[in-house]
Amino acid sequence: MMWTYRALSVLVVLVLAASFARADLVSPYGGETAPNFVELIVLEDRVRVVLEIDRADFPYFVAPEDDAGTGLAARTGRTLRVEADGTPLEPVTRTVDLRPRKQRQTAATSFVAPRPRSAEVIYAELEFHFEGRPERIAFTPPLDKDSRPVASIGVLAQHMGVRVTDYRYLSQREIMRLDWDDPWFTRFDNPNLTRHHASPLMSFVSVEPREVRHELILRLADLESWVDLPLDGASEIGEAEMAIVTDAATEFLRARNPLSVDGIAQEPFELRISRIAVGVEGLRVLPEDAVTPRRTTLLGAILSYPQTSLADEVAMTWGLFPKTLSTIPVTLTDPAGGVPAQVRVDDATVVWTNHLTSWHEPVTKPVTLPRDSPLRLPLLSGAFALGGILLAATALRAPGKRRRLAAAAVALALAAAASPVTLGLRQPPSSVLNEESAGIVMSGLIENAGVAMLETRETAFETSLAPFVEDGQRDAVGREILRGLTVTLPSGARGRVEKIEDLVIEDIRPASEAGGQAVLAHWTATMTGGHWGHLHRRKVTYRALAEIVPQDGTWMLSGLTVLRAQ
Repeated sequence: MMWTYRALSVLVVLVLAASFARADLVSPYGGETAPNFVELIVLEDRVRVVLEIDRADFPYFVAPEDDAGTGLAARTGRTLRVEADGTPLEPVTRTVDLRPRKQRQTAATSFVAPRPRSAEVIYAELEFHFEGRPERIAFTPPLDKDSRPVASIGVLAQHMGVRVTDYRYLSQREIMRLDWDDPWFTRFDNPNLTRHHASPLMSFVSVEPREVRHELILRLADLESWVDLPLDGASEIGEAEMAIVTDAATEFLRARNPLSVDGIAQEPFELRISRIAVGVEGLRVLPEDAVTPRRTTLLGAILSYPQTSLADEVAMTWGLFPKTLSTIPVTLTDPAGGVPAQVRVDDATVVWTNHLTSWHEPVTKPVTLPRDSPLRLPLLSGAFALGGILLAATALRAPGKRRRLAAAAVALALAAAASPVTLGLRQPPSSVLNEESAGIVMSGLIENAGVAMLETRETAFETSLAPFVEDGQRDAVGREILRGLTVTLPSGARGRVEKIEDLVIEDIRPASEAGGQAVLAHWTATMTGGHWGHLHRRKVTYRALAEIVPQDGTWMLSGLTVLRAQ
């Protein structure tokens, strides 16, 4: 058992000085914001409990003094009780210390703590040993005489390396049902203590303007029940073992779960296999050189089916049901969002139908400037005014001048009344850009680049460049668009440009004898993209130098250099 003299001194001060105020009202979610936190780790022969105790709440976690004179550090954390099949387990204290609070953040956003929390926490590690393989383990936090929590405690639990919960609160006695054969199916009786990815197999069908993707999350253990993998007795999956898994999974999945678009059967154009980790921080792709336990390795598969436009109907028939599952959750996603569905052994086909009412197919188009109209003439008003002046002039030299003067007055009045009615003489736009016109041109070119990046096939991408990239420069400009403007997700999927804003023209200079101009600009793009059911939205600030030339009334990119993307 280890603890420092400084930490023990602080503990004594805390016991004497802390007030015993009631705990905060707790929520069933968002346990990462709690002032106290516990990790419950069930291993083969013991439960490891890791506690972070807020300084103000420390007294709630200290067991009363006993006749044996047990020290303060040894009594820390012992008000949290653990039972195996109804039998209380005796704790063994491994560490008590004063440490900085661990920063926890979910995949969603940063959080605001429900109340002020101490920057430092009393850190305690305890172990509760048990015999055999219990069916259930109960965890009880510090409670008052009415069985109400006296402290707000966030919780995270796992069994044999498999996460059982997301961030939750431990506010009452909770029972964990253990599945020793397959820890993935270990559960708490309380449904509030269930992780987001509850199923070992999950399916995601994404319908996008230029692509349909079928994404799967599956366990290596399930794949091995369908495919004979030559992994020998390996207990861990490294880079070499993953190469074997990737080859076998690619061949197997390519022929499974058939998918059709608008009634036509599709073959996957591309199939990517990755190792992934699903945790409280979200979903992440593991690096190629990672080493993972064979028993708990998770795989992510992405099958890509390129399209020329948004589909009207997509149907997928699921064919992978392990012995332990008869229902698989499916998420159907389109430009309007995601909808949950499921497939069953007796109803294995799921269908997405296009019900979008305001959809406009994204296409690249020529970039033009509105025709200028610097001269606007009030022709009708001028005609009346000229007639009135002539009548007045002739009235002075001809008989019946009163009638002519009256007519002149009427003509001048009509001239005044007609002065708002003007006729604009429109002129062709200038071939020399100013800040305003350069902004219009750059906005159109950037939007076109975003549409071009939707294309998943090389030939389709090159075709999409034709309306806005100068012939002869499409190869170089296309490479720079893909290099500098594309946001690629860890899964390999591309982000989609949702919005362009804050475009600023920094400089405009002549670039060629053909009337080309170099425009230096920066802007912000909101990029969105999803993989395996997770939607990512990120703002990216770009700075680029674009060379643009007028061509038959349109503006074309003849060169592009992306200077910054962050």
